[in-house]
Amino acid sequence: MTDKIQKAMLTHSPILLDSGNPPCLDDFLAYARTHSGEDVQGLAFATSGTWPVLGFDKCSPAETPKLSVTPIDGRHFEPMKVYELRLWIPVTLPDEPAEGDVLAREYRWVNGVGAVELGVSAGTDSSQPSRNEDSGGRGWVHAVQYLQRIPSSRSTAKHVPASLDKKSDQSGGGTTTSHMTALEFIQAEDKYGNTVVVDQLFTGKWN
Repeated sequence: MTDKIQKAMLTHSPILLDSGNPPCLDDFLAYARTHSGEDVQGLAFATSGTWPVLGFDKCSPAETPKLSVTPIDGRHFEPMKVYELRLWIPVTLPDEPAEGDVLAREYRWVNGVGAVELGVSAGTDSSQPSRNEDSGGRGWVHAVQYLQRIPSSRSTAKHVPASLDKKSDQSGGGTTTSHMTALEFIQAEDKYGNTVVVDQLFTGKWN
């Protein structure tokens, strides 16, 4: 996808149990695994730290999937300490997206609040849903990248500012760099017409 801003649609649908209640973490993981095709990346925010998610543990059953995460400083990942989880399907963005192409898809869960599935598709076809409680509406997307700093031991993977990452490389700190890709979804403000970034969905993979 080129650097230019593309027209797009953002949709978001609440993820609910058959009872109408928001899912617990286990139910959310089962939903995400079923609907994503199992190929996900993510970020798990826990009281013990922020963990890059590399996908689902291949050894875990489909009914009760577990996450595979990058170790952080030798600490043990405890799912019960996760309070927010973002999982996304890696997407290779085309240079010139066609109308209706899926550009990003994320599954988000917040403990005690609920869960939602978000999607961004190219274009603003009138056949796509207009803004309502289950749709973020029409707008534009802009592709962005974040530098990842990966220590040679590969014990962690982090989002870091470009300036910090460059300093690490110059100091010979044993790091390599890679990029995590994302899309900014932009809309015009109703009252004054200013354009604002209303959401950001990740599209890349951890290295």
